[in-house]
Amino acid sequence: MPRALITGGSVGGLFAARLLADVGWDVAVFEKSAGDLSGRGAGIGLSQELFQVMRRAGAELDDAIGVPCRWLLQLDSGGKVLKRIERHWTSGIWTLVYRALRAAVPDDVVFPGRSLARVTQEGPRVTAHFDDGSMEEGDLLVGCDGVFSTVRRQYLPNAEPQYAGYVAWRGLIEERHMPASASALLDEALTYVFPPGEMSLSMPNPGRKEGVGKDERAYYVIWYRPAPPDRLREMMTDADGRDHGFTIPPPLIRSEILAEMREAAAALLPPAIADVMVRTELPLMQAITDLEVPRMTFGRVALVGDSAFVARPHAAAGITKAALDAGTLTDELAASPNDIDGALARFEAQRLAFGQSLVDHARAVGIHALSSDEIRDPVKVMLDYGARHLLKDVERKVS
Repeated sequence: MPRALITGGSVGGLFAARLLADVGWDVAVFEKSAGDLSGRGAGIGLSQELFQVMRRAGAELDDAIGVPCRWLLQLDSGGKVLKRIERHWTSGIWTLVYRALRAAVPDDVVFPGRSLARVTQEGPRVTAHFDDGSMEEGDLLVGCDGVFSTVRRQYLPNAEPQYAGYVAWRGLIEERHMPASASALLDEALTYVFPPGEMSLSMPNPGRKEGVGKDERAYYVIWYRPAPPDRLREMMTDADGRDHGFTIPPPLIRSEILAEMREAAAALLPPAIADVMVRTELPLMQAITDLEVPRMTFGRVALVGDSAFVARPHAAAGITKAALDAGTLTDELAASPNDIDGALARFEAQRLAFGQSLVDHARAVGIHALSSDEIRDPVKVMLDYGARHLLKDVERKVS
């Protein structure tokens, strides 16, 4: 039985583990964190392609696990409706996807607290070397260790996230705390606002207790704002003078940075949206980046998910891409069980093209969304947001 070493125990690693096990591979998942990952992540779009791969992996997830939306809504800064366009969407949270996948992967193949140091290869065998001095050997290593992947950095040291010039503020409150008029206005909608050179997107989401009923839901806002590199460094620096790079733990955001954001929200966003940003106790702030790679395989090593490509959130397809990467890798290995190298080459050809298309699409949407009002077409931004056309163009069936 061939053995796959999977580095990274988040959703990409779990997809790879379950799907490869189903076609006869012995799998082992090594996650550097010793704790539970289920508290991580934010709001996500739940695509039908994601549902298909989840079901294939034995992790049941359907529309009932998210909040259905059926409108694209554009508001002005005062809350007046400018556009309403019918478009169906399901809003979910990362935690529910992770938990369903984790339940589908046996505990005895997941090894927490194992941090990868480097990879070596000799002939058809690959060895993972861990920080604790231990080693594991297999026929394939699948790098699912995310945007700051140790695997990618070993083989592609110059492929690093590139700052896009703006940040995302994320706010979340329980919907029952919103005024009834605001809840009624924003119900069943992806709501867009376009302040000069900025954009906010908001939606109902499963609540803190993961319920989707009207009295259980939360309301989620993501607000994109330009920040030159020197301003980014100031925003990502905590009170002790430590620069946190591209994301800073919410409790460490300095009070003056929070105060500036909340004041701007009150001035630029409709009252219902601004209220969410003002009342969120610990908003999240993240620098928006692009990551793209020229290769996804290196001998018996393959990159999956965010280890290879990270598209801006405007694609709304990060988890779906990881699922499709893992599905394609599995399909190629199953189709050529005696030709692992050939299977990896075909996997790379397919997923390189898709990953680059996703990054290019999300970059174009972001540039357009934050352009000047003389250039920007809000309706085009709303219709282009997400990556439905790219997902529909995936040639390989995932069910």
